Amino acid sequence: MNNINMFRLSLLLPVVSRLWLLTFAGFSLLYIALPEIVPVAWHWFFKIIPIAMLLQLVLSRAGGKARMLLGLGLVLSAIGDILLALEGLFVQGLGAFLLAQLTYTILFLTQFRWQPRRLPWACLIIAYALLGTLLIVPEAGDMKMPVTAYMVAISLMAIAAGFRSDPQFIWVAMGALVFMVSDTLIAVNLFVTPFANSGAAVMTTYYLAQLLICVGILRCSYAVRDNTQPG
Repeated sequence: MNNINMFRLSLLLPVVSRLWLLTFAGFSLLYIALPEIVPVAWHWFFKIIPIAMLLQLVLSRAGGKARMLLGLGLVLSAIGDILLALEGLFVQGLGAFLLAQLTYTILFLTQFRWQPRRLPWACLIIAYALLGTLLIVPEAGDMKMPVTAYMVAISLMAIAAGFRSDPQFIWVAMGALVFMVSDTLIAVNLFVTPFANSGAAVMTTYYLAQLLICVGILRCSYAVRDNTQPG
């Protein structure tokens, strides 16, 4: 088991240090597991610290379109986090995350390559989106149209993630799928039926999704850079 854990950690180390990863996990757990020690007025600040860390990582280590688009997606995500943490700004927060999903989709499409063997991935995302839509949209009341639009946007993002020209595409693809799971949990808790520990479930999957997407993009950038350097 220790060998497996070390192998998983080694996959991250070309992109992030152990200290960075521990700090990211620490701030994530601080917001998720110990919300009572964070003053309510400062929830939004502590909520975006892990996203700010990812943004700093991307700006310092990525380049070109990946740096610009991934950075923009993280900024929009942070704005969405702040809006959702404030009272009465759910629609505005949803709009910010909709723009973030569209930005991620554009990034993934710049790396797109048609690969028929990945069609099962698209089928999986479509099936998940349809099930989520059938479960959530009928209960969404006046939010039916915004929720449907967001479901379409995040589904397109996840499908595009699965068709990136990257041998290790699964990092970003799984991040996109976990992102869908996180947003589904928000919608189920809000519109269908509230459930215990929903906040912890939502934020754990959300931080994991953003981490996987960023690490996957950076790993791909490193691989391209290594392959283009003269031998």
